[in-house]
Order: sequence, then structure tokens, then C-alpha cells
Amino acid sequence: MKKLKFFYCLIAVTLLAGCGTDGVSESDNGIVADFSFTNDESTFAFTNLSKGATTYKWDFGDLYFYCEKENPTYTYTTVGGEIKVTLTVTSESGQKASVTKTISAPEVILASITIDGKFDDWEIIDYLYQEPNAVSMQKIKIWGKGDYVNVYLEGNKKMKMELVDMYINADGNSSTGFLSWQWPSGSGGDFLFEGPLLSNSWGGFYQHTDPAGGWGWAFLAGSGANIFSSGIKSVDANTNAIEFAIPKTQLGSLGSTIGFAFSELTSGWAAVGNFPTVTATSKYVTYVLPKETLALCQ
Repeated sequence: MKKLKFFYCLIAVTLLAGCGTDGVSESDNGIVADFSFTNDESTFAFTNLSKGATTYKWDFGDLYFYCEKENPTYTYTTVGGEIKVTLTVTSESGQKASVTKTISAPEVILASITIDGKFDDWEIIDYLYQEPNAVSMQKIKIWGKGDYVNVYLEGNKKMKMELVDMYINADGNSSTGFLSWQWPSGSGGDFLFEGPLLSNSWGGFYQHTDPAGGWGWAFLAGSGANIFSSGIKSVDANTNAIEFAIPKTQLGSLGSTIGFAFSELTSGWAAVGNFPTVTATSKYVTYVLPKETLALCQ
């Protein structure tokens, strides 16, 4: 008889606690746990749909912390794919109910780039932009997580990068900085690197100074040491490649995106080619910088 009473009590406790997976949870006293969500890439806005609850505890499924806001917004920076999110709610009298739903966030790339002329570490990163028929430079990858903006450029055998004008839109605003006629649909160069694309060369960075968007640059003394390059490497009989890194501290206040455009020249300052190719609609190659800080619920 005692065992039977214990079994009934266990059922009652389970019903009061309430639990759910990808659905709505309701305990026997009417408290309901439920939520909906929308997302923009890896940022999710959660809307509480619970009933009878006075406090809320969210487990976002990435093992960082619990959030106690009613309708939180959260950005995933370290995990992606299928993620289970659990909302546990409590009524004024202490009754609880919970519900778990599966969300799908963009996959998080975990890359570690070393500037050593070996390009295997770039394999998990997709090409950001390609022009297979461009004169010299033809493909680009960018990886910007951590303290550096890393760039991989690939081209044909004409790509030697003896001299280069590399334009960088660091603030993410294409209407400020150098407004180039070469890339009329989007430029805004805040910085220019000019010289051989090599570590510790005589080349260096310039910062744009003309508020009207014209050709006005101030040389940043000592900045030539702030580029780390593999130099040109032969990949195969038809392909050359180069990788280099720029410290983010060299690029001022970075925006949420960074843009690049290149003009390659010979050591005698003769033009070789531009990347992207100059057309009536060309623009800088734009890369969205990864969100890295731990996103507290908002």
C-alpha cells in the first residue's frame, strides 16, 4: 500500500513540474511554458508566450549562462547548427513548467590562420569573391576573427604583387574615405597600403585625409612593420597565391564590415591589373567581421 501511495505522489510531482520538447508545456495548475522566435543570421529574438508565469529562465543551449529576461535577444558566437533552447517558467506560487525547442543557427567556423606560406589552414574558409578571367588576381578569402584581418589572394602566374595599392574600407561606410572612380558602386577607402606586399618592406599604410573623398593621404610612420606576408607562393603550374595579415589595431575603429580592392603594379610601377576588375558597377570586396564578444541576453 505504501508503494502505491508513493507511485501516485511521483505522478503528481511530475505533472506539477511539467516538461516539453518542441511544443507547449502545461502543468496541472494551468501554468504554461511556451515561446516563439525569429532570427537575423545568428541573432535570435525570443518571444515569451507563457501563461501564469512570473519569472523566466532561458537556457540558450551554448553552456554559458541562464538569462532571466522575459523576451530576450541573444547572439550565438561560438556554436551553430541545431541548438536546443529551453525556457523554464515559474508561477507566483512556485509552480514550474518548461519547454524545449530546436533552433537552427548558422554554422560557426573555427579557423586558425598562420601566415607561413602553407595554405592548408584556409581550406575550411570559402572564397568570398572570384573572377576566374581577371588579369592577375582572381580569388580572395578573408578571415577576421581574433586580433588580425587575414587575407588569402589567389591568381594566375601574372600575379606577383611586386607593388600594390591596397585600398581598405575599415569603417564599413562606403560613402566616407577615398571615393574611387575605379570602384564606383562602393569604395570608401579609409586606409591605403602602398608598396611590395611583403613583411617589413619599405611599403606602409596611409590614412585618408580628404573630407571630400578625393586623393588625400597621410603616411603612418612605422606602419610598414604592421603587415605580415608569406610573399608569393607557387601553388601549381598555373596558380600563384599569397596570404597576409593586418593587425586590427592598424585599421582604427573597425565597423561591422571591411572592404578591400587592389591595384597590382610591376616593380617599375607599370599597371598589371585590378581586383575587383574595374567596370561601371565594380565595388570593393566586402567581408562581414565575425561577432566575437560573448553576447549577454538583451
